[in-house]
Amino acid sequence: MSEYCMIEVAFGKQKEVLEVVDLLLSKRLVASCQVVESHSSWHWYYNREDSLEYLVFLKTKSELSKEIYRVIKDIHTYDCFEFAVFPLSSCNDEYLEWIDRETK
Repeated sequence: MSEYCMIEVAFGKQKEVLEVVDLLLSKRLVASCQVVESHSSWHWYYNREDSLEYLVFLKTKSELSKEIYRVIKDIHTYDCFEFAVFPLSSCNDEYLEWIDRETK
Protein backbone atom coordinates (compact mmCIF):
# COMPACT_ATOMS: atom_id res chain seq x y z
CA MET A 1 0.00 0.00 0.00
CA SER A 2 1.21 3.46 -0.85
CA GLU A 3 2.23 5.72 2.01
CA TYR A 4 0.00 8.47 0.58
CA CYS A 5 -3.52 8.46 -0.81
CA MET A 6 -6.29 10.55 -2.26
CA ILE A 7 -9.78 9.99 -0.87
CA GLU A 8 -12.90 10.86 -2.84
CA VAL A 9 -16.18 11.49 -1.03
CA ALA A 10 -19.48 12.69 -2.53
CA PHE A 11 -21.83 14.90 -0.52
CA GLY A 12 -25.33 16.16 -1.25
CA LYS A 13 -25.19 19.13 1.10
CA GLN A 14 -22.69 21.97 0.91
CA LYS A 15 -23.08 22.58 4.66
CA GLU A 16 -21.75 19.09 5.38
CA VAL A 17 -18.82 19.65 3.02
CA LEU A 18 -17.81 22.86 4.77
CA GLU A 19 -18.04 21.20 8.19
CA VAL A 20 -16.00 18.18 7.12
CA VAL A 21 -13.32 20.24 5.35
CA ASP A 22 -12.92 22.53 8.36
CA LEU A 23 -12.69 19.61 10.79
CA LEU A 24 -10.23 17.57 8.72
CA LEU A 25 -7.92 20.53 8.16
CA SER A 26 -8.16 21.65 11.80
CA LYS A 27 -7.26 18.16 13.02
CA ARG A 28 -4.44 18.01 10.42
CA LEU A 29 -5.80 14.76 9.04
CA VAL A 30 -5.46 16.04 5.47
CA ALA A 31 -3.04 18.36 3.72
CA SER A 32 -5.57 19.50 1.13
CA CYS A 33 -9.27 19.40 0.28
CA GLN A 34 -10.63 20.17 -3.16
CA VAL A 35 -14.37 20.56 -3.71
CA VAL A 36 -15.93 20.18 -7.15
CA GLU A 37 -19.63 20.60 -7.99
CA SER A 38 -20.93 17.66 -9.97
CA HIS A 39 -24.17 16.64 -11.63
CA SER A 40 -24.34 13.01 -10.55
CA SER A 41 -26.52 10.07 -11.57
CA TRP A 42 -26.75 6.68 -9.86
CA HIS A 43 -28.99 3.73 -9.07
CA TRP A 44 -30.42 3.46 -5.56
CA TYR A 45 -32.62 0.46 -4.78
CA TYR A 46 -33.28 -0.11 -8.49
CA ASN A 47 -34.34 3.49 -9.11
CA ARG A 48 -32.36 6.03 -11.06
CA GLU A 49 -31.52 9.24 -9.20
CA ASP A 50 -29.90 12.47 -10.34
CA SER A 51 -28.72 15.36 -8.23
CA LEU A 52 -26.17 18.08 -7.70
CA GLU A 53 -23.38 16.71 -5.53
CA TYR A 54 -20.11 17.98 -4.17
CA LEU A 55 -17.09 15.78 -4.78
CA VAL A 56 -14.38 16.24 -2.20
CA PHE A 57 -10.82 15.12 -2.93
CA LEU A 58 -8.61 14.74 0.13
CA LYS A 59 -4.81 14.37 0.04
CA THR A 60 -3.38 12.59 3.06
CA LYS A 61 -1.31 9.74 4.45
CA SER A 62 -2.82 6.27 3.99
CA GLU A 63 -2.51 5.53 7.70
CA LEU A 64 -5.02 8.34 8.45
CA SER A 65 -7.80 7.04 6.18
CA LYS A 66 -9.74 5.15 8.89
CA GLU A 67 -9.71 8.16 11.21
CA ILE A 68 -10.86 10.37 8.33
CA TYR A 69 -13.68 7.91 7.60
CA ARG A 70 -14.88 8.11 11.22
CA VAL A 71 -14.91 11.93 11.15
CA ILE A 72 -16.92 11.96 7.92
CA LYS A 73 -19.31 9.20 9.05
CA ASP A 74 -20.31 11.28 12.09
CA ILE A 75 -21.36 14.17 9.81
CA HIS A 76 -22.47 12.60 6.51
CA THR A 77 -26.23 12.12 6.04
CA TYR A 78 -26.22 9.63 3.13
CA ASP A 79 -27.23 6.09 4.12
CA CYS A 80 -24.34 4.75 2.04
CA PHE A 81 -21.71 7.29 1.06
CA GLU A 82 -18.77 7.04 -1.29
CA PHE A 83 -15.40 6.75 0.42
CA ALA A 84 -12.97 5.74 -2.29
CA VAL A 85 -9.27 5.56 -1.43
CA PHE A 86 -6.71 5.76 -4.23
CA PRO A 87 -2.97 5.19 -3.73
CA LEU A 88 -1.10 8.40 -4.45
CA SER A 89 2.39 8.58 -5.86
CA SER A 90 4.32 11.38 -7.50
CA CYS A 91 7.69 11.97 -9.06
CA ASN A 92 7.55 15.34 -7.29
CA ASP A 93 9.11 14.48 -3.93
CA GLU A 94 8.38 17.99 -2.66
CA TYR A 95 4.65 17.35 -3.12
CA LEU A 96 4.77 14.19 -1.01
CA GLU A 97 6.95 15.90 1.59
CA TRP A 98 4.32 18.68 1.77
CA ILE A 99 1.59 16.10 2.51
CA ASP A 100 3.83 14.53 5.14
CA ARG A 101 4.62 17.88 6.77
CA GLU A 102 1.02 19.16 6.83
CA THR A 103 -0.60 16.06 8.34
CA LYS A 104 -0.11 14.65 11.80
